[in-house]
Amino acid sequence: MSRLDVSAIDDGWVTQLCGFGQIAAAARTSQLIAKHHPERIILVGIAGAFSGRADVGSAYRFRRVTCDGIGVGAGETFRSASDIGWAHFADIGDEIELGGWSDTSTVVEGRLLSVCAASQSESEADARADRFPDAVAEDMEAFGVAMACQMHSVPLEVVRGISNDVGDRDHSRWQIDKALQAASELVIRLLDRR
Repeated sequence: MSRLDVSAIDDGWVTQLCGFGQIAAAARTSQLIAKHHPERIILVGIAGAFSGRADVGSAYRFRRVTCDGIGVGAGETFRSASDIGWAHFADIGDEIELGGWSDTSTVVEGRLLSVCAASQSESEADARADRFPDAVAEDMEAFGVAMACQMHSVPLEVVRGISNDVGDRDHSRWQIDKALQAASELVIRLLDRR
């Protein structure tokens, strides 16, 4: 797998891996916050785009992330934690507002949908897109990282390079290198503006 080029990102920033999936990402982020006591965090990585809502090979900054897949039931009978009246922790529901910088010029309208299992087909992607008509992309870590950041009162920015279409499991069509390059460039522009 490709790696994000962080050679141009220094200036006191610590670069760490958060892990794969919401659980590992939340636990690792909490551990890193306790160790480093950061003023802010930027989560950078890849995501899939819902059809027609984002361009493969480009990068986006998100203002909010929504958890999908934790609740009751499956498929059409699925109900989220919020739908059944439960919070993930204290007052943290299925959606978390993000943001560490006041500059919103590179923020995409719409939400990042953070899932426990990526869409395995176009029909599954379409079902998620129908439930979340403003979802731009699907990832597997942002909600977990956002939850850890919110619990520690650390502002979070989320930058995702779009590597594939949601539901496309054929990795030969994915553009991971291009997506990570775009994400790297967006992070550098973001850091230059602060």
